[in-house]
Parts: sequence; C-alpha cells; structure tokens
Amino acid sequence: MSDESVSSTPAPTTPARAFRAGGRSRAHTPSLTAHRIDAAAHAAHLAGHPDASFLQNPDWAVLKQAWGSRSVGFFHGDRLVGSALILTRRLPVPSRIPVAGRAHLAYVSGGPVLDAGVDLLEALDALTGLVRADGAFQLRVGPPGTVRRWAADDVRKALPRDEHAALLDLPPAHEDAEALALQQRLREAGWRTEDPGEEFADGQPVFQARIPLDPSSGPEEGLEAVLARMSSSSRKRSRRSLRAGLTIDRHTGRPDADTLAVWERLSDDTAARDGFAARPTDYFRTLLEEFGAAEPVHTELLVACTEGEPAAAAFTIRQGQIAWRPYSASSSRHRKVDAPRALQVTQIQDALAAGCRVFDLGGVSGTLRQDHRLAGLTEFKTTQGADIVQTHGEWDLPLNRPLAAAFRLYMARR
Repeated sequence: MSDESVSSTPAPTTPARAFRAGGRSRAHTPSLTAHRIDAAAHAAHLAGHPDASFLQNPDWAVLKQAWGSRSVGFFHGDRLVGSALILTRRLPVPSRIPVAGRAHLAYVSGGPVLDAGVDLLEALDALTGLVRADGAFQLRVGPPGTVRRWAADDVRKALPRDEHAALLDLPPAHEDAEALALQQRLREAGWRTEDPGEEFADGQPVFQARIPLDPSSGPEEGLEAVLARMSSSSRKRSRRSLRAGLTIDRHTGRPDADTLAVWERLSDDTAARDGFAARPTDYFRTLLEEFGAAEPVHTELLVACTEGEPAAAAFTIRQGQIAWRPYSASSSRHRKVDAPRALQVTQIQDALAAGCRVFDLGGVSGTLRQDHRLAGLTEFKTTQGADIVQTHGEWDLPLNRPLAAAFRLYMARR
C-alpha cells in the first residue's frame, strides 16, 4: 500500500493498552501532535499492542477500494505514542468545486490505538486539527475497548424468556465505570453516537460475540475450556464433527484459481440459503494475497472436505492476541457432517497455539426478542460459548455541518 508519510519512528517498548479508558492522565504530559507516518512505522507501533484490531492495520486499506487512506502517528515531542489508520471517502461531487470538491469523511474504525496513559480526548483533538486541515467535513472514530459484558449462558437463557426486550435491559456480568466516564467526556466534547438498536447499522456492530481463551493452560486444556462453555448440544456436535473423517486444507498467500472457485461455490450456496449477497471473489483474493502479506497479521483460508468434496470453508485473521472468524461458508449438500464446527474447533486450536486470548465471532444485534430475525444469530453464537460485549460503537464529530448533513442524506438514499 502506498503512503505519502515519512516518519520511521520505532514503536515504544513498553506494553500498553489500546487507550486510557477514563479521565486524563494524572501525571503531566506534553501536548500531543498528530501527523502522517509511513506504513512501516504504523505496523511497528501495532506490534506493541496485541489487543489492537486488524481494522487498524495499515494494509487493511487494500480491501477498501472505494476509500482513500493514510496512516497517522500521535507524538509526545518526537516520541510515537499512538497510531491510526484513517479511511477517507469524498463527497460525490467534482473535485473542481470549491470546498465540497475536496471534502471527505475521515473514518477511524477500531482506533486510534494509543499507548497506556495517553488520553483519548487529547489524541482526538490533535486528530481533528489534522483532518480538518485536509478538508474533512466529519470525523468518525470507533475507540477500542468495551463498556459491558454479558455471559454467554445469561444471554442464551434470556432469549426464550421474553423478560427483556434488549441486551441493555439485561443486567451485565461486568460494567466498566471508566468506559462510561469516557463516553460522557466524548459527549461533553461535542461527539455524538447513535443509541444501539435492533438492526445492524453502517460501520462496525456495537455488540460483539467473543469467546475468551486461555493459552497458558496449554492447547488441550484450553480447547476443553472452550468446549465446556458451549451448550450441551453444540458441544456434542463439535466433538462429533472431529470424528467425521473430514480433511482440512490450509491456504495462505496468493490463492490459485481452484481454491477461489471452491470458496465461490460455497459462498454462493450459503448466500442463496441464508438470503444475503455474497462478496465478489476478487475481494477474497485480495484478502489472502495482499492483506495476508501484511505485518503483524496472519490470514488463512481453511477448507474442510468430506470424501474429497468441499463441505465448508472459513477465513481466520490473527493479529496479536486476537483471532477473528470474519467469513465462513458451507455446502447445503454436506450439512450432516457439521464441517463448519470442525473448522471452528481447528481455528480455536490454532488461536490457542498462537497465544491468542480472544476468538471473535463478530457482531450480533442488541435485541433479545426471540421473534426478531437477528435473534437466531445471537443464540447460535452464545451456544458456541461466546460472551456478548458492548463496545464503544462509533462516534461522529461534524466539522462542516451542512456537508455532513448532505453526506448523511446521500448515504441514506444509496
């Protein structure tokens, strides 16, 4: 991925959380500045943050072809203390038109990623100045971290009872007071976010399904702990899938035509069965070939076969201590062998061996109404042992209110 920036400042050596959740650091720190850095410096900074999302990897931009991108570093003096991948999307107007012609949305998904003690609001102030000067009419960020967590069992049992209409009505297993304080500070600074609803909105879902992992106990005990979190029926089916005689092929790097054809057939089958539009095959070629070559990320396609025929496939993305299962597909013809479950167990084993502490199954709805069309997704993921966490979601700061309103109208009519 090309980049116009020049900094090659090394990553800090002190381990750090993704950002300081609560108020400003008590110790005095110099004012933050923000300017462009090159992709190598950005990736090196991420390597010191094992909890950072792959959405902040500078090479993720290769998959966002309708967007521009830049890497930005945050500095205390000449010391790099944070980074952000900014995706940019211009208004659909000719570039020759004054102001509007260079105006764009600046979007930071899953970031910025900041060293411990660096104040998020101070970093956002520096970032706002930078993107405003570049012509942004609005800045959107999705700060890392979680606000609340609900145990898998609690959510799974709440769905059929109809006592609670939404996750936010159900008492959480944990609530982070510092995260709530951070959200209040964002509001006071003029940032706005939508209340989480029942449907998926644009951007990343507020609620995510995540299976906690313990790699320190060893791969066998770690897997048994995950299986113990599952519902009894899911646990039985997962164990049975491992005895189904499936073979699992692994694909990394540049995929050949046969591999992509297998994925395309399975993906089209799944899309037709579940009623959604499949992504184009070129997207997955880029995911494996270009994003798969990025640092510090590992990208892999696993294909499970029964009697020589592909039965299911799934992608794994690993970065730091998190493994994601962003895309999966299966054959209607071979559903009895539970190949998707065998693949997931294999992915979890791989994640444990790589030292991961989280296996992320992706987003869920905020509804607990069992008759809602997305409730089944929540039920399925919690039967796999996934807790549901509420993230900070995405926050907007309008920098040019008329243009921001025009962009919202354009996106709503697409």
